[in-house]
Amino acid sequence: MAIVESDSVGGLNEDVLDQLLESVENRSGVPLMLLTAPRAGYGKTHLLGRVVAATGADVVMVPLAFRTGDSLNLTTITRRGLEALSLALGHQSGWSRLREVCAGLVAHLLHDLIKDGLVPSANPDQALRVLSGPVSDVFNKDGSAHLIGDWLRKHSAGLRPILARRVARQLPVRTDVADTWLEAMMGQAFEGEGEGLAVMQDLAGTDHETGLPTWFRILALWRPVILLVDHLDGYYRNPAAGVTIAALLMDLVDTQGLHVLLSLNQDVWQATFGHHLPSALEDRLTASQVLLRGLRETDALALLRLRLEQGKVSDEEATEFEAFVDVKQHFLGRPIGSVSARVFLRHCARQWQIFQNSVPLSVSGQSVEADLAVPAVTEDATPAVPLMTESLPLSEAEELPSLFDAPTTAEVQQMAASLTEPQAALPQNDLPSLIPPPLPSPAGGTMDETPESPAALPSSSPNLSPSANDWRPQGASPSGSATPAAMTSVSPSADAFVKLREMLHHLRQPGSKTRILDELAEMPPERINLPAQPVSSVAPSSVTAPVPTPMPASKPGDALLGRFEALRLQMAAEAEAQPLDYGKLGELIRLAGRRFPLVRFSEHELPGLTGRQTMVWSIQGVEILFGLAAFSDSAYWRVLAGFAAGRLADLAAEAERDGAVAVKLKLVTFKADREHPAWQALYAGDTLPAPLKPNLDAVHLDTASVAALYAMQRIIKDAETGAVQAEPTQVMTVLARELDFFWKRVTKV
Repeated sequence: MAIVESDSVGGLNEDVLDQLLESVENRSGVPLMLLTAPRAGYGKTHLLGRVVAATGADVVMVPLAFRTGDSLNLTTITRRGLEALSLALGHQSGWSRLREVCAGLVAHLLHDLIKDGLVPSANPDQALRVLSGPVSDVFNKDGSAHLIGDWLRKHSAGLRPILARRVARQLPVRTDVADTWLEAMMGQAFEGEGEGLAVMQDLAGTDHETGLPTWFRILALWRPVILLVDHLDGYYRNPAAGVTIAALLMDLVDTQGLHVLLSLNQDVWQATFGHHLPSALEDRLTASQVLLRGLRETDALALLRLRLEQGKVSDEEATEFEAFVDVKQHFLGRPIGSVSARVFLRHCARQWQIFQNSVPLSVSGQSVEADLAVPAVTEDATPAVPLMTESLPLSEAEELPSLFDAPTTAEVQQMAASLTEPQAALPQNDLPSLIPPPLPSPAGGTMDETPESPAALPSSSPNLSPSANDWRPQGASPSGSATPAAMTSVSPSADAFVKLREMLHHLRQPGSKTRILDELAEMPPERINLPAQPVSSVAPSSVTAPVPTPMPASKPGDALLGRFEALRLQMAAEAEAQPLDYGKLGELIRLAGRRFPLVRFSEHELPGLTGRQTMVWSIQGVEILFGLAAFSDSAYWRVLAGFAAGRLADLAAEAERDGAVAVKLKLVTFKADREHPAWQALYAGDTLPAPLKPNLDAVHLDTASVAALYAMQRIIKDAETGAVQAEPTQVMTVLARELDFFWKRVTKV
């Protein structure tokens, strides 16, 4: 109730603000508006404050927040409204909102009496003009029109019955009840503070008995009343309270002519209202629903500058901090509308603490602290010893003295491995690992050192990086026990990397005639993680060590294809007898999105559905959202449809802003024969908005297709757990052609 528009970011949710103001100012057709946000911190309450500030004195805005233990009835609504207005600061200095509305009502009723000639006045025109002006001029003892106020105070006992009869003719209340209300309201108008408040709170006790919110109806004789219902988080997971509150609000709208703005987060809506309501009541509440979005990059920058200005930060320091925060970098890679104002402000607060404690930088980015300057090294200084991680000739590296013993060396190697560069954000652009993991040997067993065994390679092997020997203890050799990891550190040749990259690139090319299986089959077995023959081992008869059984095949591609065909036959019965398993499809889509070139994969948590997400494939010019849930789950599909509609609007806005062609949006789901009736019911209903339906694509899968998808998911899972000695990327490389029908159908525009 104390928001000033100059203290807000004007462009933030500007379209939603316009919708709310249109509803409040016109009050036609949409007496109840539902304002929802993905979660806390998106600025719902702040937006309601902007609505209050924009409407000014044209309407009476009454904030309503239930308290824990409140009885959910009309009496509570009236009492909480009185309490909220008594605490809110008014437009007049030293006045509360409650005093303003009470004074405004009394002045309005007196104005009508004088206008109708029921109250004599020496100068009616002047009296009417004064009563239509600021009420503080009349009811303040030092106001410019205090003479009229003094006259009203003096003759209030005789005027109240006349005013009460006028109220009783317009509202279904008794004259004595109206007279008691007017007496309390006049006391509040003249004295302010708590005068008359307790009496009005007591008078509200009969509202739930009569079914009439008397105070709101009396105020409506002066100006329209708008209820702002907010802060319902205390009723989380209380469906009974949700039904009661929804019914109360609809009664106020339908029978009392009031207008309501209901504001809540998506999690509260789903857990307390949503599908817990009768369908008719839910439909009424969601008829005029608007959803808040998060900050755009421009909004965040404007908010940051606003806070710096309010904090009296100097222009120079504000410019430095703005560069320090780097708003553009903060938004890079984040979904549009996913950054809430609260989260961004907290991020800036943490950055401010770091900024205040950091060393100031000059324009060139160099430190300006003289104390931290590093003295220059003179020419005759002692030459630096090369770092242990530098590449040295093998002979020179072996001459370096050992710094650690064998156990310490192993620990240092492990720590050094954790300091490597992080993996790229898009794993589908990385090459698959071609280095097979070492096979476990039985306790006490020895490994035969055949000429093909990595342990038999000499230390001067060109496949060993020079830096691989940097941490070797003195006297240890590549085949020694101190460096067991070196036994398998054979890097694949460059042509293997080139072949795999070309194959991954051609996977997504339509009509490609590449022979991936043949190329894989031509590769030596040691270059792919599918050994052609098991490594022999000797173990004591009393110890049995579990050794993974490698695929007995000379061509790794043939082995994977054979296992895939066997699994497909095995899965056929499940595909025919059971409903579609969206979990298996989701795992397959997730892995494919991460592995395929030219696909940027992301996941977004659905607002209000904790732990439930939608997956997105972004291809050039197309954004594909996946709906993976039973069609009977109306809550999931309603939220997903809202999310998709928001993305559709965001993509259109981006295209208009950048002057480019809009990215196409496609919402993909899957159905088999068993799911077809449920899909038809969902599509024909009102869960999915009509503007979104042209963007829907329900991919129909027959039994053979479902079995193939299940088999692919199973073999990838076996590869991840080690049941199959192949990397998931290798499985995708070999078997992607088997599901070519699926990829093409999903990406078809």
